Amino acid sequence: MGRQSLRERYLRDEWPRQLGNLASTLARLGVRASDPRYDQITSDLLREGALLIEWSAPYVPAHLVGELAILQRELCLWRRIWPVGAARPLLAFRAQIMSDQVLEWSGLVPQLERYSSGN
Repeated sequence: MGRQSLRERYLRDEWPRQLGNLASTLARLGVRASDPRYDQITSDLLREGALLIEWSAPYVPAHLVGELAILQRELCLWRRIWPVGAARPLLAFRAQIMSDQVLEWSGLVPQLERYSSGN
């Protein structure tokens, strides 16, 4: 799918679902970053994540814009240096943290459901 058609499809959703899609991209990034066989996919997911943030920014609540900008900058920095073999576990871990945070911001999965102690 081309960038323009991806953008058009993405922008049809309300901002919480947009952030849910971003969280999904970041989770996929977290899974792929650890394996050198997926270096190109990892690079593509870094680019996709940065684009999704750019496309979401006009629609999210104002208090999230700065947070998303920080994530976007980090993704762009990772993409610039990728691949770095020794950093694979760090990117995988960081991408999962970002995914969890974005999912929380979306409101699609309440924090209590995701981090309950099982009691």
